[in-house]
Parts: sequence; C-alpha cells; structure tokens
Amino acid sequence: MMFKGLLDFKNQNITINWKIVSPVFFYFLISMLILNSTNDANLFIESTFYRQAAWFGIGIFVFLFIQFVRIQYLYDSSYFLFIILFLLIFSTIFSPVVNGAQSWILFGPFSFQPSEVGKIIYVIFLARFFTDFNEKENFSLVFVTMLVVLVVPPLLIFKQPDLGTAMIYLSVIIPMLYCSGYSAMIIFLLFSPFVSLIAVSNLYLFYFWMIFCIAVLLFYRQSLYRGLLNFILNLICGLASNYIYYNILKDHHRERIEIIFDPYNDPLDKGYQIIQSLISIGSGGMLGKGLSNGTQTQLSFLPVSNSDFIISVVSEEMGFITIFFILFSLSWFVFWSIDYAFKIENKFASVLLVGCCTIIFMHFIINMGMVSGLLPVTGLPVPFISYGGSFLLTCSILIGLINNLVNNNI
Repeated sequence: MMFKGLLDFKNQNITINWKIVSPVFFYFLISMLILNSTNDANLFIESTFYRQAAWFGIGIFVFLFIQFVRIQYLYDSSYFLFIILFLLIFSTIFSPVVNGAQSWILFGPFSFQPSEVGKIIYVIFLARFFTDFNEKENFSLVFVTMLVVLVVPPLLIFKQPDLGTAMIYLSVIIPMLYCSGYSAMIIFLLFSPFVSLIAVSNLYLFYFWMIFCIAVLLFYRQSLYRGLLNFILNLICGLASNYIYYNILKDHHRERIEIIFDPYNDPLDKGYQIIQSLISIGSGGMLGKGLSNGTQTQLSFLPVSNSDFIISVVSEEMGFITIFFILFSLSWFVFWSIDYAFKIENKFASVLLVGCCTIIFMHFIINMGMVSGLLPVTGLPVPFISYGGSFLLTCSILIGLINNLVNNNI
C-alpha cells in the first residue's frame, strides 16, 4: 500500500528533453574514453569500461522508469520518506566500519549506503517543507525548529565520517530557499554564521565580515532585536571556530584542510594525492598528451584515477579544452534547469527541480575544487564520468526527475 499511486502509465508526458539530457551522453562518452584508457583488467568483462557501460544501460532504464513517477505522490509522501531516511542514517551509528567509515548498512552479502539515495529523499522533503511554509519574511519557532531537524541528517553523515556527502546535503538548502520565495534577508541571516566560522581564519577578514554584516542589517532596516541577535550569533560562531576545528573535526579532516595550504609539507603522504593531481592537470596542457599516454595515470602515480581523480586524468590525456567543454555543458545543463524551474507554475515541482540540479552541480564543483587543490579531498565522484554503479544510478534518478518535472509541469 505504501507505493500505491506512485506510478502513472497513462497520463504522464514521456518526452526526452535533450537540453537536459544531452550533457549526460557527453559525460558518458568522456567516461568511456578515460576508463578504456586506464583499464588494466585482463578480461574485458572484468574491466571498468564494461561494468560502467552496463551500469549506464541500467541507468537509461531507470531514467525511463522515473518518467512514470507521479510528482504528486512524492509531495504526499515526502515527510514519511524523510522519517525513513532519518532512521536509516541514524542506524549507521551501529554499523561496522567499512573503508574507515560507518556509512553502510549490511544485509548479509548485500550492502546499502542510505546517504547516497538519501540525497533524493532529502531534496523532496525540503521542496515540500519550503513550499508549504508560508512565512517567507520572518523567523518563527516552527521554521527554526524545522531547520534544526533538517540539519540533523547532514550532521550524522559528517559523523560517519563523510564530509563530501554532508556538504552536498547542506549545499541544496540555500538555492531551494531562494527558489521557494524566501527573502534574501532571511537567507543572509541563516548563511552568515557559517561564513563567520571560515572568515575567522584571518583576523582582518573577520573584522571586514562583521562590518559588512552590520552594514547589511542597517541597510535592510532590521529590528534592533533581530540585528543584535544575528550579530551575537556571528560573533559566537567566530569565537567557537577554534574549538570546532580542534575538538569536533577529526584528525583526517584537519589534515585535509591544512594540506590545501601547503601540500608539499608532506609530499609522500598527506599531500601526495593533491600533488600528483596538480602534476596531471598541468602536464596535459591545452590539448592533452593523448589517450593512454598520460604518465601520471599510466605509471600509477595518480591514485583513484577512475573515480575521485578522474578529472585529473581527463585533463592530462585530453587537455584543458575538454575540461572547458565539460564546464560549458555543465553551464548549459544548469541554465536550462533553472530556466525551466522558473517557468513551472507548480511550486513544489519548481523547488524540487532546483534541488536536483544543485546536487549534480555541486558534485562537479566540489570534485573539481578537490582535484585542483582548492578544497579538501572529500572523495566525491563526478556525475556520469567517475566509475561507480550506485552513484550513476542516483544521478540517473536525478536527471529522470528533472525531465519528468519539465515534461509534466510546463
């Protein structure tokens, strides 16, 4: 009975929107070229090339299946799905450690990572809550309470520890808030304390940020109570930053942050991945060295070359020109997704579309920031390019939902 009404095989508009889908096939083509280049399996059927192609075939089936999903069902079931997600993520606390993290639920020979598929459930829940809640200009006890509740899953994921996935969860909140019609002032008040946590790393930057906050509060003529409360909250976050860094962040989190500033401080251990990635990116030049000719990849200097650092391989063997077209196609995808989101009259569908688009976008941005040494190494793959079956299926569901939302709401 739980899935009754989920599918509609009669009234759904089944059309492939190539403005949304075409970048996917471009990414898959790059993935196949690179996986074939980096393949070292003796048998073709054991190669990452073959497995990824098989997963992509399953992904196409999943994409088509999602076209029959009723968006109204997702709206009606959103709170229930969020409770299930919360329980699954919470249950990982009691799971065994796999690859250094408690993020998997094991069922005999089978394993399941709830945080992966949970990204979709999370944006469905946010779309429902942000759409239904009518007070867009002011804080209320209900709104603040729900914000605390929706931050709990990312915090549990961070504790696993899985910093990258937690960042993806948190990154969707502000775009979805904005698309829901919340005022820029409300979004600023929510976002500013997190900026204070980072800005305090430089004392002059923190002074500038606090002055900027005061100027914004005065410009928007906030009440004395709200302005003073926000200022104090920013100040507390700034002062608490040092405690959070040394007492809440784990050792490997601090190491990943510190190594960004000077990877050559430990070139054979903690800085090794970033250094090899930077060498790969720089050595490719504009046109690349050619497929199977990348020395960093082919001589196994670059770790995780078919997943987390696959963009480094693309840069070395196919050059900056290919990276440019990857970013161009990403911009194309985001532009049309946002364009469709603002054309959709159904508010829930519009906000959900923005959430799905943000997940895809942030995976690209965080991974590219990671391989270029701008962000900590988090282990986030690149949609449709990195090798990995479960993640590819998650991305297929997201693209399928976007296509479904566009076809049946415009």
